[in-house]
Parts: sequence; C-alpha cells; structure tokens
Amino acid sequence: MKIKTTIAILICTFLLSSCVSQKKFDSLKQDFNKLSIEKSNCDSLNLLTLAKSKELQKEIEKLNNDLNKSKFELEEKKAEYEQSKKLYDQLKEIYETKLANEALTKDELKKSLRELEDKLVKKELELNEKEANLLKKEQEVKKLSDDLNKIANNLKERENRIKELEDLIKQKDEKVKNLKESLENELLGYKESGLSVSIKNGKVYVSVEEKLLFQSGKTDVSANGKKALLKVCQSIKNVKDFEIMVEGHTDDVPIKTARYEDNWDLSVLRATSVIRIMIKEGEIDPKSVIPTGRGKYYPADMGDTAESKAKNRRIEIILSPDIEKILNIIKN
Repeated sequence: MKIKTTIAILICTFLLSSCVSQKKFDSLKQDFNKLSIEKSNCDSLNLLTLAKSKELQKEIEKLNNDLNKSKFELEEKKAEYEQSKKLYDQLKEIYETKLANEALTKDELKKSLRELEDKLVKKELELNEKEANLLKKEQEVKKLSDDLNKIANNLKERENRIKELEDLIKQKDEKVKNLKESLENELLGYKESGLSVSIKNGKVYVSVEEKLLFQSGKTDVSANGKKALLKVCQSIKNVKDFEIMVEGHTDDVPIKTARYEDNWDLSVLRATSVIRIMIKEGEIDPKSVIPTGRGKYYPADMGDTAESKAKNRRIEIILSPDIEKILNIIKN
C-alpha cells in the first residue's frame, strides 16, 4: 500500500509541477486527474473484489453442503422408492396368488393395490422433485464458480497493471537519480559560482544564478556562463526520454526599457538566449527544448533582502522524464 501511495504522490506532484506549455500542461493535468480517479477506483474495486470473492467462497461452500445433503436425501428417496416398489410387486404377487386361491376378496385386494400405487406415484413425484432441485443447485454452484474465476482473473490483471506501473515509475526515478548524479559530477567546479543541481517533483533542476550568466538587465550570456551551459549540454545531449525546459526568472523589481516591456519580457528573452547556445553549440535537439519565462511569479526565495532577490534572478534548466508509457497503462 505504501508503494502505491508513493506512486500516486509521484505522479501527482510530477504532473502538477510540470513546466510545459499551457496546452500540454492542461492535457497532462487532465490525464493525471483521470489517472488518479482510475487508481482510486482500482484500489476500491480491488477491496470490493476481495470481499466479494470471500462472500462467493462462503456461498459456494454452503451450496456444496446443501448439494451433498440433497444427494444424500435423494439416495434415501431412491431407497424408499425401491422399497415401496418391491412391496408393491410383492403385494401384486400376493394379490394374484390370492385371486387364484380366492383367499381374499377382489375388492379388498384392489383397494390395497390402489393405495400402494398412490404411494408409489407420490414417492416417484418426490424423487423427481429432488432430482430437479439437485440439478438446480449444481447449476448454481457452477455459475458461482465461474463468477469467482472471472473475478480472480480480473483481479490478477489489475495486479499485473499495477506491478507494471510500479516498475516503470521505479525505472523513471532511477533515470532521474542517475542524471542528477552525472550533472553534479560534471558541474562540480561551478558550485560556488551559483549553479546547483537538485531533484524536485520527479524532475532534475539545474539552477543557474544571474551572476554566472548575465549582467544586470542584459540577455547576452557571459563567456563563463557559456562554458557552464556547454558542460550541462555535454551531460544531457545523449540522454533519451527527457524533455528539456529552460525557464527564465527575475526578481520583483519593475523594469521597463525600450527593449523590455516588463520583467516577463526579460525572463523570456534570457531563456531563449540560453536555448540558442544549447542548440547551436551544445548540439541539443531543438525538438526536445522548450523556452519559457516566469518573470517574478515563481521566486526561489520569498525574502525582501538583496540576497533573496539575487537568488530569484536565475535560469532553471528542467529535465522532465517521459511518462507517456505510464499514462498509457492507466488509460488502458
């Protein structure tokens, strides 16, 4: 249960924090909502299925007991029927003998024979009813057994899907962890220059402070900043199944120039400047990179000090693992 809860939390936090285009974000969010409902329904259905399975097992045991009891009663009825028939045959023989010897009157013997015939017919009807009830119970047991097998198969199928989902999430987490370690080793020399690597919401974040990349209010990447970016590119250019988003962030100090309408403009242009270097010189596939500007709206530090504002002026390179396979498992 702990693993399944972790799965739900990982997928939830991943989708909710995914920094993709609004259209793709909304689509992933819808998929995630469907996934959450399906997962919740699947867990609830598993519990109901197990309870139903136990009830069916008890019902089958009860029916089997009734069936055995009915079989025993049927055998008793058959024995009674055979005994009555034997008595009838004996009396018939006596009747025929008495007729021959004229020891009893014909009326008395006929009455006795009619009574025996009536009893014999009654016993035969009871026997037929018992056989019909026995057949009905056998059919009920078969139906319940078929239902139980169907439920067991459905439960097994859901367990297999959950196991496959857990394996994919584990693989995804392992890729994210390995990529983070690789980047940390590659960028170790830039740690004191305002560059850090972390994992948040199932994604790898490479955060680069403004001082390493840009002059204040500028969008041209510095020479030292370019070296750091190319180091990042060297570590990620051959990585498969990851989407790369470059986010520009500013502080909350207003800016308005002939070139920049506001902080949002500045954040977007800085992101595109970084992406151009990653594509042209870092050999990153343009199809895998998305630039975006967050302006002042996603601060790294909520403080109002100069140090806090410096932390907020940054570029974040976000590496998001592909979760298409995970979503496909949930949808199917």
